[in-house]
Amino acid sequence: MANTLTGDKIKGLVEEGKVIENGSMKNCGSLKYDFTLSDEILKSDFNAPVHITELSVEGRRKALIQPGEVVYVLTKEKVNLPEDMYMSLSANRSMSEYGVLTLGGFAVDPGYSGKLMFGLFNYSSTPFALIPGTKLIGGVFYQLSEDESVNVKEFELPKTIDEFPARLISIISKFSPIGMTSMEESINTISKQIAAIKEEINRNKDELFSLRHLVQDTQEQTNRASKTVKELSESITELTHSMKELKLDVEDLKDGLKDEIQLRKDMRGDLDKQMEVVSKKVDKKIVFLQGAMWTLSAAVFVLITLLTCWANGWLKFGG
Repeated sequence: MANTLTGDKIKGLVEEGKVIENGSMKNCGSLKYDFTLSDEILKSDFNAPVHITELSVEGRRKALIQPGEVVYVLTKEKVNLPEDMYMSLSANRSMSEYGVLTLGGFAVDPGYSGKLMFGLFNYSSTPFALIPGTKLIGGVFYQLSEDESVNVKEFELPKTIDEFPARLISIISKFSPIGMTSMEESINTISKQIAAIKEEINRNKDELFSLRHLVQDTQEQTNRASKTVKELSESITELTHSMKELKLDVEDLKDGLKDEIQLRKDMRGDLDKQMEVVSKKVDKKIVFLQGAMWTLSAAVFVLITLLTCWANGWLKFGG
């Protein structure tokens, strides 16, 4: 079980200067050590970290936490916790009485080395002065037993804080004070705008009623159009199917025509062959007839010649 460091042991941490650097014996209590405010602060008015002790008189007048504002601060002291020690923190009671809330982590892991950083939020109605060296937060130190100690090297060590992180500096303007008066004015303005909107709505009820009917009619027309589109889509699907069937029929007809053309070609070939055979037969008959006519002509010529000779007495038949 962890042992709480008290009294002389806390003073020993300050005297030794290893666990608590830049410590003061007057801040040692019977149970805790009170860490104090350094002179370095991060405030939206300055847009960058500043040292209060280096500011002009006019600048020091701005070293206040205005109502509704958050200002970031660092402790003057630095802590170097060994692997067998951790620390719990508690906000300073007097600061809480002034209406200042301390924002930040309230447990410091073993192995941490660096300063402590906190945000101070002023929720009161009066500014709070930042004075270097005033008590900021109390720390209670715990010594872990041997079986509770852990090898912190096996874990990711807490990040060291010796100055304000760059990301926090870049967004410090967002932590500017929010005045209660301006907030009330904004709320009143919004309330008036809401009331005006309600009044306008009441005056335009008839128009809203007509608009509602128009929306309903539009919805019905949209539904009908959607139905028509669906029916048209179905018709297109059927037409596409019919076109596919027609295409198949055309392809079948095309194949049939090809077969018909081929058949006609075959028939024409056969007819040509038959015509050729007939032509040859006719040619033969014509040749035969020509021979017969020649023979007949020759015979007629001989007969006419004989008759002529007989008529002229050049040729006599019988006695």
